[in-house]
Amino acid sequence: MKLLPSFLLLVFCMSFSIHSFAQDIMPPILPWDGKSKELLVDKSNKWVTPFELSNGLESPTYVETMAWIEELTKNSGYLEIQSIGRTEQGRPIQMIIASVDRDFTAEELSTSKKPLILIQAGIHAGEIDGKDAGMMLLRDISQGDKLELLVHANLLFIPILNADGHERRSEYGRVNQRGPKQMGWRTNAVNLNLNRDYTKLETAGITAIANVINRYDPDLYIDIHVTDGADYQYDITYGYVASGGYSPQISNWLSTYFQPEVDQALKDQGHIPGPLLFAANGNDFTEGNVAFSFSPRFSHTYGDIKHIPSILIENHSLKPFEQRVLGTYVFLEQAIKSVSGHFAELQEAVKADKNQNPEEITVKFAFRETPADSMEFLGIASRKEISAITGREYVIWEGKEITQQVPSILMDRPVEKVSVPKAYYIPAEWSSVIKKIQAHGIEMEILTEPKELTLEFSTVGDFKMVTQPYEGLMRIQSFDLDKMERTITLQPGSAKINTNQALGELAVILMEPESVDSFFQWGYFNTIFTQTEYMETYIMEPLIAKMLAEDADLNKRFEAEKLSNAEFAKSSRAIYSWFYKQTPYFDQNWKVIPVGREW
Repeated sequence: MKLLPSFLLLVFCMSFSIHSFAQDIMPPILPWDGKSKELLVDKSNKWVTPFELSNGLESPTYVETMAWIEELTKNSGYLEIQSIGRTEQGRPIQMIIASVDRDFTAEELSTSKKPLILIQAGIHAGEIDGKDAGMMLLRDISQGDKLELLVHANLLFIPILNADGHERRSEYGRVNQRGPKQMGWRTNAVNLNLNRDYTKLETAGITAIANVINRYDPDLYIDIHVTDGADYQYDITYGYVASGGYSPQISNWLSTYFQPEVDQALKDQGHIPGPLLFAANGNDFTEGNVAFSFSPRFSHTYGDIKHIPSILIENHSLKPFEQRVLGTYVFLEQAIKSVSGHFAELQEAVKADKNQNPEEITVKFAFRETPADSMEFLGIASRKEISAITGREYVIWEGKEITQQVPSILMDRPVEKVSVPKAYYIPAEWSSVIKKIQAHGIEMEILTEPKELTLEFSTVGDFKMVTQPYEGLMRIQSFDLDKMERTITLQPGSAKINTNQALGELAVILMEPESVDSFFQWGYFNTIFTQTEYMETYIMEPLIAKMLAEDADLNKRFEAEKLSNAEFAKSSRAIYSWFYKQTPYFDQNWKVIPVGREW
């Protein structure tokens, strides 16, 4: 037997002990024996899932998952697998369609009289509960006693959206999460977070999802995650844009019909459902639970601005993997029933939201000045101790159930609005932006011949960029804006985007620079900050003298600027720059955001 070198043996032992130790020192587990355990099939069942075979401890690899699903599909006329794209490493992104009527095309499903439900798992590939729950549910629909679900609805199921991250598997994927044994990675192969990509569309996964949404037009969109953070009793937490969004009638439908029925189904099966939980103080929930106004770069808020009922599930990371998967199964089954049972009301809500045509759109929300109300919070007792290592306080969760009253801190107060123009124009040279707008499904007209128009443009004054990339892009951190009118000739290939359309709100969010998810703030127009031409001082000096001699008003403005700005008066560079801007030689496109508005 060949012995390992001593330093390798030490590394191996350290790695093993660190993993074992991390699991051992997690907060205590609350005992759980929910009725949903009855959903598990015997290991002798032909269609037992890898998750069930592992006693609820493991989740299969990408290859194992797709092999199991392909075999299931071959044995059912109600299932079909379609590839919706390829990951950055070349793996197919697979989607399973379930239809008792064998409607497997986008045209058939988007025009069906049945609701269509899109279920997405593995966008953060370590948070994989939805994959294993979906496999069980598809098994029970196609091979068990739940085919009735497809009598009333059609399903789209993406088991692993971030397939590359899924295959970056190890026992060290998510130290704060209790299983599965091996977990994937949050980001994709080029280290981009797919759930920050819904507006910029830089990843293969979200580009594929945007295409699915455009082509299939789902009636409900469910994105399944697992939390980080504090301990509490809830095992299945979820949410939607309840206020401060762009689809108020859909929000009302979700709170009136969907949430009460899903909550009850989870409770009946032994789970504890709760809202999305973001503690104002991660060590102490009594300071409040924060309901953020997420921008449309995230899944459920992107769905909201596209007027699609959208749910973000965040299962509690400290609950056992088996418990989380079974709770997800219960959620998905009831979601199908609730949408089917209240589909007429849902269609009316969607129609109303698509036909809003507002004159103004909120692009920035802030917290309410006082908490909206309080909630009964099913928490876990904790205590504070002083670290012997850092000397600072840290929290210890004790595994004891407590009930608290917790303020609800809502971030739904509008603080910045923009007027909605009749249309936007994007010049042909910004083709990459035009392609992204098309990928979102926003209707547009592409010019086929030159067109002269007088349009309004935003101009940038002082600005500051981030000091390091965010999601691979250099965002604009702060800036001053002004507006100007200009007559330009747009070339063939330029795009006209009318705002009087179902996705008019999304167009505004992408086009208006004040929006945190605008193409401007994401950095897609950063080249407008570069000056390429300049004027030598030996030209500037005689030219300035000539300008001052011929223009009395210019002389007055120059003297006024010197009087009001001492720094300007002392800076030859600033003076030259000021005069250069008064000449026709100055770059007229510098700091002009190339998005024209037609009023």
